[in-house]
Amino acid sequence: MNIQELEIFGIIAFDGLIRNGLRLHPGGEFFVYPMGNKITIKHIITGEQFFLSGHKNFVSALCISSSGDLIASGQVNHHGFKAMVIIWDYRERKIKSSYEIHKVRIEDVCFTKDEQYLISLGGKDDGRIIIWDIKSETPLCGAGNEIFGNIVTITRANVYNTSFVIAGDKTFKLWHIDAKNSKLYGMDVKVGKIKRAINCLVIDETDENIYCGTTSGDIIQARLNIAKSKEANKYPVMIGCYSKIPTHPKKSNACDGQVYAGGVKNLLLLEKGKLIVGAGDGTVELTEITKESICTINKTKKPFIVPAIITYQTANVCAAMTSMLRYKNDVILVGTIKCEIYEIELSSFHIRLIATCHTNSIFDLTFPRNCSEIFATTSENDIRIWKLITQKELLRITVPNFASSSLCFDYNGGSIISAWNDGAIRGFALNGGKLLFQINCAHTKAVSTITITNDDSKLISGGCDGQIRIWNAKSEIRHLLQVLKEHRGPITSLHVSPDNKGLISSSTDGTCILWDLKNFTRKFMLRGNTMYMATCFVPNGIQILTCGTDRKIAYWETLDGSLVREIEGSITGTLNTIGVSYDGQYFLTGSEDSIVKLWDYHTATTICLSTAHAAAITACSFAPNNKFIITSSTDGAIIIWKYPFSKISTTNDNMYFILRPVLIPISLNKVSAKFNDIDFA
Repeated sequence: MNIQELEIFGIIAFDGLIRNGLRLHPGGEFFVYPMGNKITIKHIITGEQFFLSGHKNFVSALCISSSGDLIASGQVNHHGFKAMVIIWDYRERKIKSSYEIHKVRIEDVCFTKDEQYLISLGGKDDGRIIIWDIKSETPLCGAGNEIFGNIVTITRANVYNTSFVIAGDKTFKLWHIDAKNSKLYGMDVKVGKIKRAINCLVIDETDENIYCGTTSGDIIQARLNIAKSKEANKYPVMIGCYSKIPTHPKKSNACDGQVYAGGVKNLLLLEKGKLIVGAGDGTVELTEITKESICTINKTKKPFIVPAIITYQTANVCAAMTSMLRYKNDVILVGTIKCEIYEIELSSFHIRLIATCHTNSIFDLTFPRNCSEIFATTSENDIRIWKLITQKELLRITVPNFASSSLCFDYNGGSIISAWNDGAIRGFALNGGKLLFQINCAHTKAVSTITITNDDSKLISGGCDGQIRIWNAKSEIRHLLQVLKEHRGPITSLHVSPDNKGLISSSTDGTCILWDLKNFTRKFMLRGNTMYMATCFVPNGIQILTCGTDRKIAYWETLDGSLVREIEGSITGTLNTIGVSYDGQYFLTGSEDSIVKLWDYHTATTICLSTAHAAAITACSFAPNNKFIITSSTDGAIIIWKYPFSKISTTNDNMYFILRPVLIPISLNKVSAKFNDIDFA
């Protein structure tokens, strides 16, 4: 049987940890950024996404050529293995060439001005610079022995095609490519006695000056002294090392400037010598280096750091910046280590969050009953509500210092119920995120999973203590009805039968138990040589599906618990999640080897699969309208797939719920809910 590839509808992910990972295509219509082992090309207005697939591990470096025809990317690899660099044809959306010369990690990549060469920089385990001839698809030259310290960034010259600058810890050097002799010539920038670790570089349009942001929070300005002929080149020399002029100079020593907390992470050069500075504490400032310092130089000793940076505008994005670029004329886009993208207006310095995603592993995802417009996910830091069609974040709920492992909606969709690692169960209003109820000490250990019956009468929770507890969901107190103590290991999943009479539970102790919810008794136990990770009823309630560490999918009869069928679900990885479509025709599995498979329920054959995820699959779900499939992974990515057996309509995009933009702090339990309306328009 021919197995098809699942078609991606959209991905909610942005790898904000990569230095200068967020890029703007020269055409001004698309963003380009890494996402796991893929590169996303996203239309700014429509949100339409294209994906470049070819890397076998996480992308670590990215750049775009001056014309926008080429994209280059580098990846990380395991120790002892070589890391791949790929050059992409932007228009064809395919690989143009690739090479594996560097070891373990690619730290940075950069095209020369004329796009004739690609410069790639290896990480600490490699420490080499490779010049790759794009036309001949062969390496031209390289350097390794001449490099000292840890290099982190490359910046090309804007006028001279064969010149570029590298910088990092204990290194700051100008290089020239000699194509005729296939050699590299380097000259150290003269910085005197100053020792700095450089985070970022920016060169002005004339290649006269270069500005460097340092880990110590100051800015170095140097003159490059590039000449047309190699013989006429002079050594580049530092002009000055600058700090901020104190806000209240009368209250402090005029010679003691202020540095940026967390170091200068990113720089953006504007017209007339003005700079946008991004700091490690999230500070974004519009600044300028004055020609004359207010510091009076002492006759006996000249200070190394001169307070000469004037601040005009300031804002804060609450996280260290890894990317900063100019969009249009009056907008700055900032990417942070929290995987968020902010828009800053230059005129007013007003900040707006335009994109966000989870930064850690996603533990669970779910839809409200009979509603496909929104879905919820939970991660280590928060619970988030998303709009499916636009992939917008609508609501964020955070309980400081605690993590939620599982969630479910009530029948009416008015609240979302979640399980937490402090042993509590919390219910929040979907409209605004207000805390509705909290069951403290619901389990002696962390609550691992939670579900609710189809009639909203019973709330059922499973804990790491191996117990299943049933609560009265209709009463305001939500008192405990029954405790089921058959399992000896943490509960991994719970699922209620369609008629609300049965409950199936799975555990890492190698058992699944079918419970009678009317009498709170065990009907039978399913045993296997595995740790069961997930289980569920089929829609007609006749059979149960299970999966686990033995990589097998098992069909069980609900009548007597007999094993009907067992199939191999994965070759190498544990099966972490399983879900059945609402019509019962198909089911979905996600495994530790990052593979998503869609199965025919009756024939138990794989119909579609995909390897688009870059990490282990943690959760999966069918949309109630059977038009979409959603999966999540340990790297925080959410992928929305087109359901292959129905036509997708994106015109009817009205939400069933009303979500208002509110910010509600709840001091009783230190719970905060934040509304984020994300829009690339």
